[in-house]
Amino acid sequence: MKHVLGVLLVGVSCSCAAPTDEQATQPSGAATPPIYRIEELTWPQIDALDRARTLFVPARRDARATWPAFARGSRHACGGSEADAVAQRVSRASPEWNVVMMPAIAYGHSGANQLGDLPIHPGTYALRQSTFRSLLADIGSQLAQNGFRWIFVLNGHGAPSHGIATDEACDFVSERFGVTMLDVTALFRADPQIQARGAELNGLFFSAEQLASFGLDVHAGVGETAGMLAVRPDLVRREYRRLPSQAGASLEELRAVATSPGWQGYLSSPALATPEYGTAVEEWWIEEISELIRQAIRGDDMSSRPGAPDTLPLPIAPVIERALANEAAFATELEAWLAQRRR
Repeated sequence: MKHVLGVLLVGVSCSCAAPTDEQATQPSGAATPPIYRIEELTWPQIDALDRARTLFVPARRDARATWPAFARGSRHACGGSEADAVAQRVSRASPEWNVVMMPAIAYGHSGANQLGDLPIHPGTYALRQSTFRSLLADIGSQLAQNGFRWIFVLNGHGAPSHGIATDEACDFVSERFGVTMLDVTALFRADPQIQARGAELNGLFFSAEQLASFGLDVHAGVGETAGMLAVRPDLVRREYRRLPSQAGASLEELRAVATSPGWQGYLSSPALATPEYGTAVEEWWIEEISELIRQAIRGDDMSSRPGAPDTLPLPIAPVIERALANEAAFATELEAWLAQRRR
C-alpha cells in the first residue's frame, strides 16, 4: 500500500506531469512512483489515495518586489523548479509514498519594501498577515479533515512576519487535527548543521573578504540573483553586472540602505552572482529540504527542532507593527463596508 505525502508550494508553479488513470491506481510495486498534481486528479482518484502515506506539498513564493533587473515572474519560475526537484527526490527515495503537489500560493505577507518604509510599492502585492495565515490554515485543515496526515510547506519568502504566520498555521492544523503540517523551510533555516554546510559551500565560490562584503544577503542579492541565473537566466537583465554593492552587516544597516533616496530595491552585491554558484546553492537547498521531509516521514520528532522565531527582530519590529496596524485598520474598514452593503 502506498502512502501519500503532500507538498504545499507557497507561491510557485509546478510542472509535474498529470497522472493517467493507471498511475492514479498504481500498485506499490510500480517501478517509477508518480508525482501527482492535485488539480489534475478527479475527486475519486484523490479519495483512493492511502491517507497514512500520502504527502501533500504546498509551496509559496509571493508576488513581491525584487529589483529592476529581475522580471516579475522570476521568483515563481525559480520556486517551481525547486519544488519539482524536491518532490522528485523524495519520491525516488521513498517509492512507497505518493507525492501530491498542491497549486502554488503566489502571495505572502510583507516584502523588502517595508524596510524602506514603503508600505505600497508597484513591485509588491502581498496579503494581510491574518489573510495569509487563514489561507494556509484553511488549506491544511481541509486536507486533514479529508483524512490526509502529511503536509509539508515549502516557503521561499524570508520576511519574519510571514514566517510567524506560516508556523502558526502549521501548528494550528497539526495540533487541532492530530496530523503533521510542517514548515520545512523554517527547519532548514534554523538547523545549524545545514547552515554550516551552506557556509562551506559559499567558501568554495567566494573569498572571506568577499563574503564579509556581502553583508546580510537577504533580498535580491548574490544568492537570489545566482539562483535565477542558474534556473531562468532569460529573466535576469544584463545590467545586474553593473549594480553597485548595497550591503549592510545588520538589520539596522539594511534599513539605512533601504530608506536612502533612490533605493532600487536590492541589497548586497548581485553583480558578483554567477550561475555556477546558483546551481550549487539550488542543489544544497533541494537536498537538505528533501532530507528533512524524509526524516519526518520515517518518524523523527521534528517538533523538538528549532524553527522560525515567533517574535519580530527588534530592529524592524516597529516597521512591521505599523504595517500590521494598517492592515487591522483596513480589515475594520472592509467589515464596515460589508455591513453597510448588507443592510
